[in-house]
Amino acid sequence: LPRPHQYFGIKAAQQHVKDRENGIIWHTQGSGKSITMVLLAKWILESNPNARIAIITDRKELDTQIKQVFSDTGQNTMSRATSGADLLSKLAKPEERLICALVHKFGKSGDGNFDEFIAELEANPPMVHGDVFVFVDECHRTQSGRLHKVMKAILQNAVFIGFTGTPLLKSDKQTSLEVFGRYIHTYKFNEAVADKVVLDLVYEARDIDQRIGSQESIDKWFEAKTKGLNDFQRAELKKRWGTMQKVLSSKGRMEKIVSDIVLDFSVKPRLSDGKGTAILVAGSIYEA
Repeated sequence: LPRPHQYFGIKAAQQHVKDRENGIIWHTQGSGKSITMVLLAKWILESNPNARIAIITDRKELDTQIKQVFSDTGQNTMSRATSGADLLSKLAKPEERLICALVHKFGKSGDGNFDEFIAELEANPPMVHGDVFVFVDECHRTQSGRLHKVMKAILQNAVFIGFTGTPLLKSDKQTSLEVFGRYIHTYKFNEAVADKVVLDLVYEARDIDQRIGSQESIDKWFEAKTKGLNDFQRAELKKRWGTMQKVLSSKGRMEKIVSDIVLDFSVKPRLSDGKGTAILVAGSIYEA
């Protein structure tokens, strides 16, 4: 059964479907977008005998998850596209009413001219049967890429409904609205917290010392090594040296952070009993 925000999101989306109007459903992360997709898809397929639904994701894990959620709710007819050719083949068969695929299946092999490829698709679109409704998961990530252009060229008469749990950044917002249209329904993080659908974000600051050695000794060494430079050159070099100090101290600092994380995993019940999750955010893959 849907929660209230899912119910009202679906009711709003039903009107868009009736009007064949694109749009975006922004429901915050953890609030159950997959269930919203399932129930909306179920309604569309039941109310329109010519309807077909393609659910597009951009990660294999999401593709697998969506198929599992549909299966868990009794929708066992979903067919997964295994390649670009397989996807086009499924779209050409009216009996394939529920399809899931990675957005990459809309890609083009080889290094030909992409603009020519798009123009060719627009002039001679592949055979697609029925009224196609496309659900694009995590639409903020795929809305302006080349693959999305191919998808829209192939599915020229389709209705696109974007799903996202992430507020659209200013740089992405205009593009997203151009591609998918206006917001159909929003359910923001603070609303989900108030409804106890998701837990609030709790931030605990940790201060890890990032200073090395004796500052006085370092300053003396710096003065000795820069005797031949004028004041401007010395000032510029000192700016860079300040950054270098942090780089040189980073290994010791990272060891302290690692010790802190290990301690957390040892003492916090939700981590030590193996039933919790943690996210490590770092400045680079190397640091992580």
